[in-house]
Amino acid sequence: MMGVREMSELNASQQRIADTHEGMIVVDAGPGTGKTHTIVERYIRLISRPDISPKDVLLMTFTNNAASEMEERIKRKMTENHMEKDSKLVMTKTFDAFCLSIVLDSPDLVSEFFGLGERLTRAATMQQNESLKKDYFLRFMDGFLDSRGMDYGDAAIIASEDPLSLMGLINNLMSRGIIPLKRGWFGNKWEQALNGDTSEVLNSLLENNAVNNTKCINWDVLNKLDDNNCYGKPQRGGTEPVPREILESCSNEDRKQLFDFVHDVYYEYIKKSIIDNRLTFNLVAIMALTVLYTKQSVRERNSFRYLMVDEFQDTNANQLMISLMILSEPNLCVVGDWKQGIYGFRYVSIENITKFEEKAVEYRRFLNEDGNKRVRFSIPEEIKLPLDMNYRSSQKIIDLAYQCICLEGSNDEKID
Repeated sequence: MMGVREMSELNASQQRIADTHEGMIVVDAGPGTGKTHTIVERYIRLISRPDISPKDVLLMTFTNNAASEMEERIKRKMTENHMEKDSKLVMTKTFDAFCLSIVLDSPDLVSEFFGLGERLTRAATMQQNESLKKDYFLRFMDGFLDSRGMDYGDAAIIASEDPLSLMGLINNLMSRGIIPLKRGWFGNKWEQALNGDTSEVLNSLLENNAVNNTKCINWDVLNKLDDNNCYGKPQRGGTEPVPREILESCSNEDRKQLFDFVHDVYYEYIKKSIIDNRLTFNLVAIMALTVLYTKQSVRERNSFRYLMVDEFQDTNANQLMISLMILSEPNLCVVGDWKQGIYGFRYVSIENITKFEEKAVEYRRFLNEDGNKRVRFSIPEEIKLPLDMNYRSSQKIIDLAYQCICLEGSNDEKID
């Protein structure tokens, strides 16, 4: 690392990234390492090649501001290099805008995938306000529970007490590309995603099965669950650990009724959103995934030879699968910093960058498992090209920050 200085020419690591065009490239880029400068330079070098047009290259990021800044800097650089005539062909998009364009270009395909007679139209609007999203879901749940709640027993009772938790669960499933069909489910490892790891649940319960201040936390949890008659009423305790057989019963209970309830709520929520022509970012993402999955012609219309994705630590399973399906060649450059992966509440998958090759291979296998080549290439070995020179902070600040990171929070803590 080094201190602050004016950055003009590319350093050695930036040069390698700008000059490496083919392959699956993972750029580990911390703050202040000049990643935007490097991305712009790589783009310019790509389209300077006689066999590559700006129409062959797509840049994607997550915010409108970031996409606008990237486009502005690229066009400025193109002007400096006397390439203005191609500037109108530059494509920098947010994931949300790209997915929305796919959905609104083929809205009928959405309804076909879900087996619905109702049709989404090109007049569909995007709801971005979080409070309005919650209000819409709550009103939807009121109607669903009024008309069908009696069919689902305890699951409906629990959901009626905390419907926003169910909304969070549905958003989580959407981010993983786990989608309800008219009958059954669609998605990579959907059964595993729904069931979770019951052995880990049991281990967690056992580890915390201790009395603290004359009270056992597990008893408190079970007593709250008992109010809904979820697991059969255990003998109420409080000063003794919960018997293992009760914890095993809790972690391994038959959840078929719960799964059926979640499936039907999720499916009807999608149907209601289609009827109302009302979309959210999560809905648009799963709809874009299904449209690309279903139709080769859509994949061909939205096909690129090269794709660069910034802030890749903020992607989820949906976005990586979409990225693979829109590439005609294995030329994907992802840029991010796993240490800045702070959006767990948005259900992002940090493994997309920490285990990039493994996840890409897994998703390709799922997308192509029925014999259709939705991902049109084999996944080559990833190329790791870090940016390791800091231009934002002095060495003194960097050293102090490193020392702070390595401070022990308690006497018995071990620093990784």
